[in-house]
Amino acid sequence: MTAPIGTAANVHNGLREYGQVTNTYGGYLQSAGAAYDLTLPFFPDMFQWWNYTKTATNDNNISGVWFRDFPVGDALIVRRATTNLTSTLETTNGITDASTDGGFTNQHLVISGIAAGVVTTTTNHDLSNLDRVMITKVIGTVAPQVNNTQWVVVVLTATTFQLYDTFGVPMVQVGTWTSSGQVTKNNPALGDVSQPVNPAYPQGSIIDYPPTYVLTLGSAVMSNDNDVIYFVATQFNNYVSIGDVA
Repeated sequence: MTAPIGTAANVHNGLREYGQVTNTYGGYLQSAGAAYDLTLPFFPDMFQWWNYTKTATNDNNISGVWFRDFPVGDALIVRRATTNLTSTLETTNGITDASTDGGFTNQHLVISGIAAGVVTTTTNHDLSNLDRVMITKVIGTVAPQVNNTQWVVVVLTATTFQLYDTFGVPMVQVGTWTSSGQVTKNNPALGDVSQPVNPAYPQGSIIDYPPTYVLTLGSAVMSNDNDVIYFVATQFNNYVSIGDVA
């Protein structure tokens, strides 16, 4: 149950060095009585909350804390029944990391055949006349002719196009296609809203979709409808496992 900085478990905020990062984000919300996805500006090492409504009553779930390497659904919760306070480990409806990684959508098209200078793709290529593409990973005697070369396309159908060299001369195919191959459009507009990516990021953005930092606050945290809950999310300048100190 440890997540030293720099491992795959820390993919949402990466490598940190001593003294380089310290972030705190706080606020409050009014519960709807059900689990809630809270979006944060960074991935926290610790998340704390206090149920303002329940603090004034003899009811459960008045406060709690979560750390980044807790198992899914865990949280340490302070509860109150009548006048007694107890601390319990919630293992189901506590807090869950629901963050997502940023990155690029696969821009490659898979080739299912090349014959007489016509490329066939397994899916709709979405290319336009005079688009420039790079062909790679083709297997067969035609491979030396087409691989790692820039081509200009003339669209024939939704899944086929004719290859021309950059001088406008149609390709005269030498050899045969056996298998494999991919087509990559040169200088695609990453983040183009016409592509199957995050529509919130417009054409020409650097990446298709950014990382998101989300904690799902389970029902044990959110408690009852209309409860007012204050919270603080903290990212330390370093988060380490010291190990067994016995």
